Amino acid sequence: MTEEFYRVVAGAPSRHKYPLYKFYNDPQDWHTNGTIKVSCQDGKVDVTIFEKDSINIHHLTIWSDDGPVTARLREELDPVQE
Repeated sequence: MTEEFYRVVAGAPSRHKYPLYKFYNDPQDWHTNGTIKVSCQDGKVDVTIFEKDSINIHHLTIWSDDGPVTARLREELDPVQE
């Protein structure tokens, strides 16, 4: 297994001032390349995806309130350049 490491470059652009998001409830299929951070607290699993070669950060939250497991994905989009 080969591990890939992504460097943060000092000259990279800063975060979006007004980020745009697209939300998915129980996504069937979604993918991107990047670094993943997983946190398990208060009965929820939070997955943060730092997209490769981008400043976008995506969030996936997985939980169950005594029923079927639910997932919500918040995908950060690039703002429209005019």
